[in-house]
Amino acid sequence: MREAREVGSRSADDVADAARKTIPGPAGKIPLKPPHPRHNLDSIRPKNPSKEVNTVVLPGTDVARDLEDIGAGRATWDPDRQRYHVNGRTYAVEPSGTVFPEAGPGLEQLNRAEYGALKEYIAAGGDIEKAKAAMARNPFLTEAAQERALDIFRHHKSYRG
Repeated sequence: MREAREVGSRSADDVADAARKTIPGPAGKIPLKPPHPRHNLDSIRPKNPSKEVNTVVLPGTDVARDLEDIGAGRATWDPDRQRYHVNGRTYAVEPSGTVFPEAGPGLEQLNRAEYGALKEYIAAGGDIEKAKAAMARNPFLTEAAQERALDIFRHHKSYRG
């Protein structure tokens, strides 16, 4: 059983709940969860699902700080778009509380084909020629999609170029 520390006549949990309620948007109602690892460039796996739009977080982007700032009320809530704006980046929140990145410095949006090409580069373990040979068999992965994916892959831990 969890015991709450007493803060005056209220528990620490009550104080945290009261502070959260002053924060606009979902963060004022539920605890936020970090984005799914499929958004982190170095955590993308070849079997990850490709969505219509896939936002990739580049290494060195401090998403944890952004979430901390959102949770502390230091972000701007856009009720029309249902998005938080913090440190130049935009995030949305799923009903479960999971945050997902949308746009801004250190965040790259890829379409389905570009994300598919990125997964091919990752699957090839940094062997660009091997990845290109695999992609040549898939007409969906156009040359433009491959080039865009390669621009992002250059930030991946297995890039050898």
